Amino acid sequence: MITTGDPSSARKTEVVDVESGETCTKLKKFPVKNYGAVGANLHGTPIVCGGGDGYPTYYQKCYKLTNGGWQEFASMNEKRKYAAGIMFKNKFHVFGGSDSSSLLQTSEIISIDGVVEYGPELPEAIFRHAITSINSTVSLLSGGATDAASHSPLTWYINHETNVFSPGPSMLEG
Repeated sequence: MITTGDPSSARKTEVVDVESGETCTKLKKFPVKNYGAVGANLHGTPIVCGGGDGYPTYYQKCYKLTNGGWQEFASMNEKRKYAAGIMFKNKFHVFGGSDSSSLLQTSEIISIDGVVEYGPELPEAIFRHAITSINSTVSLLSGGATDAASHSPLTWYINHETNVFSPGPSMLEG
């Protein structure tokens, strides 16, 4: 699924079958102009959280795609743009990002029933980073920026069972 994004904070949604190459482009438009959001497949339902339509508008709402189109189902505790997210135990874990005035060191955990709770605090505030699963309990958070001018070569392992971060290997470049 591909939805939202730049240029001009797009609202189009399409689904691409990566095996056959077939596309479905007749889906309802996303409810707001948005880019810098984070999304996942939560209980078989595509969701998109946060993002913004440019400065100073940043979002904290989460939307899910249903047969009737996109509908709001949750609101994160903080506005987040340029966050990273990953699924763990049927919940969507969202890390860092920016809230328009500062970088975020917090994380949030989102359930399909709309319940949102804070997760573990990151080792430092970061945005425009990535996260990937290493195994069934550990993910690797990498790259991004710790301020508007620098790119971080640092990585961290996050153990989702214990909510503990530990340093990972440094990348060759930020």
